[in-house]
Amino acid sequence: MLLQNLMIHVRIKRTSVLAITAILALTAGCFAPAPTRTPQDLGGEHVSFTTSDGVLLRGHLYGTGSTGVILAHMYPADQSDWTDFAQVLAAHGYQALTFDFRGFTESEGSSGTEYAGTDLLAAYQFMRTRVSRIYIAGASLGAEAAILVGARDDVAGLILISVPTSFGGIVVTDSIRHVRAPILFVTSATDPLVGGQPEILYREAVAPKSIKVYPGRAHGTAILFGPYGADLQALMLRSIADHQPKN
Repeated sequence: MLLQNLMIHVRIKRTSVLAITAILALTAGCFAPAPTRTPQDLGGEHVSFTTSDGVLLRGHLYGTGSTGVILAHMYPADQSDWTDFAQVLAAHGYQALTFDFRGFTESEGSSGTEYAGTDLLAAYQFMRTRVSRIYIAGASLGAEAAILVGARDDVAGLILISVPTSFGGIVVTDSIRHVRAPILFVTSATDPLVGGQPEILYREAVAPKSIKVYPGRAHGTAILFGPYGADLQALMLRSIADHQPKN
């Protein structure tokens, strides 16, 4: 009996190891390595703002333009994924803000993905007094938060990269129908982490919309560090420029 129980235990452990191996294999290639940077490496102006529930968030502000772009990171990552594109935006005359969600790298508080919308709203309110219009670009969790803010506040446009219908305690299938600003959806054809969910939200959206599907399985801002990174940067710049007010 003892030998039988031991064999069952070994089979269970072997099954668990195989399951973990399968998960690792599934996600391999979804996250391209981003450059490792310290807060000092990120440049820009160090800024901070407080959420409605009293959590201090820290970010970096680039550029001085009258049009603002808020860049919301994915999970698990931090604002440094967006640093390169924030600098590109600044060079094109925009004012770009990166920040860490609560519990990540520079920000205070405990990590709580369900508060991503609250955190992004604090970033929005910080930028609102500095610029005349605001675009939000988000990846994965950050894209979910962008939908929540875009559904209730005045934004000039949203860029949603690898956005799931639900993740981390947030569900956006209803909120996407309340967004009125133009939306650019971006995803990878075989991204196993969202598996067709961006396309579902694209169909549900009633705002002016477009979608770009890249080959491969890269997820979120990992696309920026892969072979389609330059194309995605150009696409996002065009999306923002195309929805600027006409003089």
